[in-house]
Amino acid sequence: MASSPLLTLQYASLEDVAQDLDMVIQSASADQWSWQGVNADEEDAWSRFVQDPSSVLAEEAESAIAGMSGKIQVTQDVALSFALLSRGGWLDGSTIEAVVDVSAPTISSQGVATIKEALVGRSHAWDDDGVESLFLFDLLTTAQEQVASADLAPNAESGGREQGLESVPNTKQSESPTSVEMSRALFWSHHLKAPSKLKDFNNWCPELRIWGIVRTGYPGYLCFEGEATAVAEMVRRVKALQWHAIQLRVNETWTWHPSSSGDAANLAPLEQALLSCALAQDHPANTEVGKVRTGCQVLDSLGELVQRLRECGLPHDEISDALGIRISTAQASDS
Repeated sequence: MASSPLLTLQYASLEDVAQDLDMVIQSASADQWSWQGVNADEEDAWSRFVQDPSSVLAEEAESAIAGMSGKIQVTQDVALSFALLSRGGWLDGSTIEAVVDVSAPTISSQGVATIKEALVGRSHAWDDDGVESLFLFDLLTTAQEQVASADLAPNAESGGREQGLESVPNTKQSESPTSVEMSRALFWSHHLKAPSKLKDFNNWCPELRIWGIVRTGYPGYLCFEGEATAVAEMVRRVKALQWHAIQLRVNETWTWHPSSSGDAANLAPLEQALLSCALAQDHPANTEVGKVRTGCQVLDSLGELVQRLRECGLPHDEISDALGIRISTAQASDS
């Protein structure tokens, strides 16, 4: 007997369905999203609908996208499945329903339960947070946050994968007790103009001991780096704010190991780890010798942001993925 899906989503219109899926697909790499159609023609029709829902005539909509389903890989071992329920009545103003579930065959049952609990809990907060349509996208960012901050043990029966989750270090391995789990999160937002948000970031970065770089305007960009649990908390706080649209485009994690050499060798492990962060390089908040003071740097132009991230040494592909634009290998300048 088939198990019940984790969540049932309720959309007000087909346009809302298309917008939600488009946000998810645009935020994913080419190999992360896949349609689950029975043939290529069906999948092509679904892609056209998502890109331009008006291209599907109203009277043909129910047959054109009936059974529409897809899968988004959160990590190598965790995926979210989406399926539109074909119950008819889409043209008379009825609510359009879709179901979402979690697939993680190489993760322990306890780890899967943790992810599911986080997704269900997030769905209960949608009304309070004003989430009215981008349901799958919001669940995706929640799942990304969860796997980045949790220790998800492999399924004993499957043996897990040799490397485990791509973006989650295995903290149970035997390693130095002074090692520190680190993380970097880069967001795209439709815009960033509200002074209240900038005030929040200026307060939260020192509080959480996170390096922050944000670009104001249209679109807005938010870059945060620091200890993994602190970055996960920042991601949670960012998502809890009111946004027209926001995407977590980069979420990198790694393990920092101490070095016995260098000027920072006499500092505590966490402070050494913070100084090793890419975003820490020439950060204006950290001006006192012998101390580590994190903060938020605010930039006004896209050119400034590209230049700053280059100077920090971020990989070219990571900058391009985060900004959603093609970055030349030559020195960039704002046009």
